[in-house]
Amino acid sequence: MGDFQGEYIQQFLCNINLRKKIKEILKEKTEIIQKLEQLEKEGENQSFEERKKRLRSLASQIERNFQCPLSKCGKKYGSEGSLNQHIKLKHPELVNKA
Repeated sequence: MGDFQGEYIQQFLCNINLRKKIKEILKEKTEIIQKLEQLEKEGENQSFEERKKRLRSLASQIERNFQCPLSKCGKKYGSEGSLNQHIKLKHPELVNKA
């Protein structure tokens, strides 16, 4: 019987500690949810002009090293990605070959 009571007390104390941890975690959860809601409200209130704009190069500043492979086209682009997009949109027959 002594072992049973000792085990009971040990489990009882473990349960008390687990309940404390659960309360702490739930409190942290509600705080995080409140912070998230506040940040979402601030984001919604931010106007378009206040958002950070992406710094882009002027067209005259771009070195155009990538030329369209079609001789009749002659378009040049500043990046391979831009050239690939041009080919997909303007010359789909080149994409289907490959």
